[in-house]
Amino acid sequence: MSPRPIQRVLYLQKAEVLDHQKALVTSTLMAALPEAELLFADCVEAVPLHAAIDIVITPTLPWLPEALKRLASYHWLHFLSAGVEKIWAMDFDKSAVMMTKSSGVHGAPMSEYVIGAMLYFTKQFGRFHDQAKQAQWQRSWLGELTGSQVTVLGLGHIGQCLAKRAKAFGMEVVGTQRTPREIPCVDRVVALHDIGPELACTDFLVVCLPLTDATQGLVNDQLLAQLRPGAVLIDISRGGVVQSEALLRALDAGTLKGAALDVFEQQPLPADSPLWQRDDLLITPHVSGTTPFYLERALSVFIENLRAYQQGKPFITAVSVDAGY
Repeated sequence: MSPRPIQRVLYLQKAEVLDHQKALVTSTLMAALPEAELLFADCVEAVPLHAAIDIVITPTLPWLPEALKRLASYHWLHFLSAGVEKIWAMDFDKSAVMMTKSSGVHGAPMSEYVIGAMLYFTKQFGRFHDQAKQAQWQRSWLGELTGSQVTVLGLGHIGQCLAKRAKAFGMEVVGTQRTPREIPCVDRVVALHDIGPELACTDFLVVCLPLTDATQGLVNDQLLAQLRPGAVLIDISRGGVVQSEALLRALDAGTLKGAALDVFEQQPLPADSPLWQRDDLLITPHVSGTTPFYLERALSVFIENLRAYQQGKPFITAVSVDAGY
């Protein structure tokens, strides 16, 4: 069956963002779909009432369900984010529409963040920064990434991008996949339930799993207790995969030497959270995926899916209702 012609595309975005994005969105989409009509809406009321739309391109906006209800029909939702956990609580029929996401858009910035975090702890940048503010000259021997093992929970786009960068530092790279297979720059790929022996050899544990029912609270006391003492945890997943109380216990026990945390169970992180008081934590406000090239890359992912659709091939980054991501 040949794909249906694409006549109308609706782009949704927050009002304060849309003005900055409109020129790039227009030039990119019109080059890819020169015959299509491109519509924009920055709030529910701006969505054309009873319009028949072929593709809706959108972030996971809180007002997305209300926007979709105004339409007479829509057939394909492309999300500008790689993570789509917010949509499962939204009131629209996920099984009646094609859905794709912008997987891969975070690969470069988030893998760079992880490399930076590993260097931060290995080269003791935090301690030297504090010493410099007090004009203290206290030298010490520093470690190396070379020969260290990084264990990546979740070898998706981000994990595989990280593997390439870690190999440039001479690291041993291990990771998990639901169905293990050989991956370039990864020394060993195992199923998540078989990760125990690798944890005992891990110097850096990187968490970049999606948040699903299966991964909620996955990094708990039992998992952390299997780590080599003195390991460092780096969390760039979604808030809720790592249990913060278990993390604190692992730090106090010496199982973890430190941790870099970019996501939290409650965001923003409350001012009274005990995490703020730790000298062994690097806390960042969910910025590991930010990049000046975000929209450009997200639209490129959409166009990859568009070309696949036009050729009658499966989507490159389909959202799976069954898997939850």
